[in-house]
Amino acid sequence: MKSYDHKKIEKKWQKKWEEKKLYKTSEKTDKPKFYALVEFPFPSGDGLHVGHVRPYIALDAIARKRRVEGFNVLYPMGWDAFGLPTENYAIKTGKQPAFVTKQNTGNFRKQIKNLGASFDWSREVNTTDPEYYKWTQWIFLKMFEKGLAYKSKMNINWCPKDKIGLANEEVVDGKCERCGTAVEKRDKDQWMLAITKYADRLDKDLDTVDFLEKIKIQQRNWIGRSEGAEIDFQIKDSSEKITVFTTRADTLYGVTYIVLAPEHRLIAELPIENKKEVEDYIKKSKDKTEIDRTDATKEKTGVEVKGVVAINPATGEEIPIWIADYVLVNYGTGAVMAVPAHDERDFKFAKKYDLEIRDVIMPSVVDHVNPPRSDKSSKVRKNAHAIVYDPNQDKYLIIRNSKFGWDTVVIGGIEENESAEQAAVREVIEETGYTNLKFIKTLGGPVQASYFAKHKDENRVAITTAAYFELIGNDRTEIAAGEEETNEILWVSPQEFVVGKMVNSELKFWLERMSSEYFPPYTGDGIVINSGEFDGLTANEAKGKITNEFGRKVVKYKLKDWVFSRQRYWGEPIPMINCNDCGWVPVPEKDLPVVLPKVKHYEPTDNGESPLSTISKWVNVQCPKCKGDAERETDTMPNWAGSSWYYLRYIDPKNKKSFADKNKLDKWTPVDWYNGGMEHTTLHLLYSRFWHKFLYDIGEVPTIEPYAKRTSHGLILAEGGEKMSKSKGNVVNPDDLVKIYGADSLRVFEMFMGPFDQPVAWSSDSVVGSRRFVERVWKLAEKLDKKIKTPSDVEILLNQSIKKVSEDIEKMSFNTAISTLMILLNRLEKEESVNNKVYETVLQLLAPFAPHVTEELWSQIGHKSSVHKANWPSYDASKLVSDTIKIAIQVNGKVRAELEVSREATQKDVIELTRALPAVDKWIAGRVIKKEIYVPGRLVSIVVDGN
Repeated sequence: MKSYDHKKIEKKWQKKWEEKKLYKTSEKTDKPKFYALVEFPFPSGDGLHVGHVRPYIALDAIARKRRVEGFNVLYPMGWDAFGLPTENYAIKTGKQPAFVTKQNTGNFRKQIKNLGASFDWSREVNTTDPEYYKWTQWIFLKMFEKGLAYKSKMNINWCPKDKIGLANEEVVDGKCERCGTAVEKRDKDQWMLAITKYADRLDKDLDTVDFLEKIKIQQRNWIGRSEGAEIDFQIKDSSEKITVFTTRADTLYGVTYIVLAPEHRLIAELPIENKKEVEDYIKKSKDKTEIDRTDATKEKTGVEVKGVVAINPATGEEIPIWIADYVLVNYGTGAVMAVPAHDERDFKFAKKYDLEIRDVIMPSVVDHVNPPRSDKSSKVRKNAHAIVYDPNQDKYLIIRNSKFGWDTVVIGGIEENESAEQAAVREVIEETGYTNLKFIKTLGGPVQASYFAKHKDENRVAITTAAYFELIGNDRTEIAAGEEETNEILWVSPQEFVVGKMVNSELKFWLERMSSEYFPPYTGDGIVINSGEFDGLTANEAKGKITNEFGRKVVKYKLKDWVFSRQRYWGEPIPMINCNDCGWVPVPEKDLPVVLPKVKHYEPTDNGESPLSTISKWVNVQCPKCKGDAERETDTMPNWAGSSWYYLRYIDPKNKKSFADKNKLDKWTPVDWYNGGMEHTTLHLLYSRFWHKFLYDIGEVPTIEPYAKRTSHGLILAEGGEKMSKSKGNVVNPDDLVKIYGADSLRVFEMFMGPFDQPVAWSSDSVVGSRRFVERVWKLAEKLDKKIKTPSDVEILLNQSIKKVSEDIEKMSFNTAISTLMILLNRLEKEESVNNKVYETVLQLLAPFAPHVTEELWSQIGHKSSVHKANWPSYDASKLVSDTIKIAIQVNGKVRAELEVSREATQKDVIELTRALPAVDKWIAGRVIKKEIYVPGRLVSIVVDGN
């Protein structure tokens, strides 16, 4: 057999597949459809690196498996070629973006084809093709027609390096997502898309799709749905009112001040006494990004608005008004009601500016050691807990109940007209006799605990306040009669106090409050207190009742409308015309596409306007409506536009009458399996789902969601564990590896190197292992024998491998699928001869990962048709488990042999076979057998005299 020449083999089969159009999707078949989709790439000048191709190979394996399972597979590829990546590369090289795009897509296409990916290249799309972006513009016009596209002056994120406006989603840690430059704020007229009108559907419809849970979480976090209440706070002696949005209406009685965003409209209208101070603060806040303003780790600042106060609608109290930059005008209502006792941010602000803190929610716990019993009555009681610490011995005072075996702090009821401190002192003296106590502090507001009191045989609902003391002397008085009989007085270490047998379920609150300079705010649910008629309700019960009494129920979203304008050249022209008389007028559909004009200079301008604004012949046009003088919109669309609907164009890429034929859309949507990077599961996925839902609403697509299933892959990192980057010189080009090791070896390695959904560091040296594996599969063909009988254990391993590989591909556990094939190969190599049918199955299982070598070997063993058309192998369930078992044989406690027997073998049979084994006979011959023990299915133990 000839040696394995990967260059010759891969070139041969890539040419044949293309000639035979093996992977072209048919529109004339009754087979069930399967639409597999990978995110199409930005064709940068650097070309693909080994990290880019990981998802292409993975989905290729799935697509290949689906084809041989009887599906009509659509697996397309195209180019997301508009936008900053291409334009920045063009500026860097001094070449035209259109030329760069053509050059780069040609290189990418060649690289991908060299990998043997089974894309249907007849459906290739390019977002920069006027025949493609004609329909991107058409969709925009439909959105404008329905009121979803509008122009508005916005305080936008501006990247001074890229000279472009950025959506909030494109700002990471206050910096431009692409270049890392600190973002500035600018007021600018921008085209907006009203994605917020779809916020509720974008959230709820996630329940209908098979997305990874972490993807759904990312989507929902960005949408940020919040159910809450709007409550009005009247400004004293004014007709104006401040409307706040809150998700915690149950804390209304705890509001001690109001905070407005610096941009709030009321700031300019209120009779503010310290106007200069307020104006200076507002000016400073404008220089901060939203990220900086809302960063929880940064100290909050603010200024009181003097001369005006608001009225708490629940209490009628006058409360101060502040402005603070941590409140954003475009989130909620631009105003918040501050409840410092129950909000971390408000608490820190109140502490800094010495504002009132009022508890209105009491924590509530249930004792899980002694929970309330349903057959017992309950009694409510106000308690005091005494936390007594002796600094001299670094120990805490506890009482151990000998009858019930529990440890507890000193507990007692609070009598009428008695404070918690007084009650605690009284109980310590009565129960322990210690009299020299120094009061340190009360440990915050009360905590409610529900439990079954065994000593009283009743349920207790204890509303407890804790007082903290230090012991300053060992003087003791006689304790109350009867206390010594059941209670043992002990001093325990801090460790034992915290994790010992303490039964006080409130203790976690006391410990937290003891260790903090300030009692931390309680942000959980509980029981309402200090809230008038609502006292005693649970927080959830109070939310509804207080909302009904003082406000109104609303739903808010963190999601904001999509900033759609870009002041750059390389993008789809926005098909709108501005007329002084008619306002914004859409370009007539018959005039689409509005083609991006060729220009000599496409660099971004210093004034922040698009380079297109300088082309007067292109800008100055006739108004389509009144025929008067007008100007084109010179902003372009973001690259998100073309990528929001590309999967639909793949379905019918040559259609000139619509973006896709409706019958074909009915057939192919939704996408069955979409895989992409986790970095795109928030923005791109959200935008794409929005566009699809809009197209569904206007009757252009048949499904509510674009993608039935969405998965994601982990990054391939550079060898040092860093992200691959040309600037760091750590990028690995797949072309080099294909030349040295072959595409199949690279494909196998990329799937084998680690779990697909996890990041993994690259190692070029390790590719040789996958190359050796492919070579061993090649060499195994020398052992083929059609007549040889396959050993039963090989039959079992083969069937197990079919099952395992089939399941692992579906789970995207490609690394374990490859390891399963390696185990199978190891076993087959031990045989002198291998049955042809067994080898064929090996080739079929390997074919999705190594398509070239398996095709060549399939042909060499006599097949005329492609291995990529052969039916996927099925396993025999009856041959997944062996009919025989292996039993260890011990003589005098030491394993001396192993016996393979039928599962049905009796004890007598097993013992007889054991004695006949030469490896056993030499240990028992001539000796008296004292005992023979058979543990079914596991062990034979023989005990003989002597050693």
